[in-house]
Amino acid sequence: MRHFSFVFAFAIFLFSINLGLLENFISLNDLLRENRIYYFKDNKDPVSGPVKTFWNNGYVENTGTLLDGLKVEDWEYFHDNGKLRAKGSYIKGKKNGNWLTFFNNGNMRSQEVYVEGVNSGVWKFYYQSGNIRTEEEYKNNNLEGIWRFYLESGELIESGYQKNGVRDGVLEIFDKSGDLIKKETWAMGILKEVELY
Repeated sequence: MRHFSFVFAFAIFLFSINLGLLENFISLNDLLRENRIYYFKDNKDPVSGPVKTFWNNGYVENTGTLLDGLKVEDWEYFHDNGKLRAKGSYIKGKKNGNWLTFFNNGNMRSQEVYVEGVNSGVWKFYYQSGNIRTEEEYKNNNLEGIWRFYLESGELIESGYQKNGVRDGVLEIFDKSGDLIKKETWAMGILKEVELY
């Protein structure tokens, strides 16, 4: 009987290590959030330290670091099935650099670029199958630059440009075989001309 008790206690110990319960982490579930700043529920002092939060089923929900109540450095977020949901970095509570997001089947959902919380660069979005859906370019939080739309089977269907979040310039529309079937000319969201092929 004593041997069974020892084995049972050892198994519980190993299980708690696996869940990270013996590690010194802060759970976001134990904090309050106001204006992107995390506080302990007991007082209004901003929280600093490593964070690890768990889903009810025991899987990790997120890991990262808080400094003076703000998310900093690398963070990872997970679906409740344990698969990675998103990963990227923060500077003073704002997303920064390359961010990747994933569907709960593990396939890529998006590739995003931030500069201190501002949408920047070319973003790519994917179908749940993993195939590319759209590419769009941001400058200072505005859709500005290339815009491409693909069918789930991979064929490019539309290719054009945007300025201040609206279509601007030439938009080319293709059929499934890749042949150009229509060309539209836009000026700041207003359709000016259509050419059929």
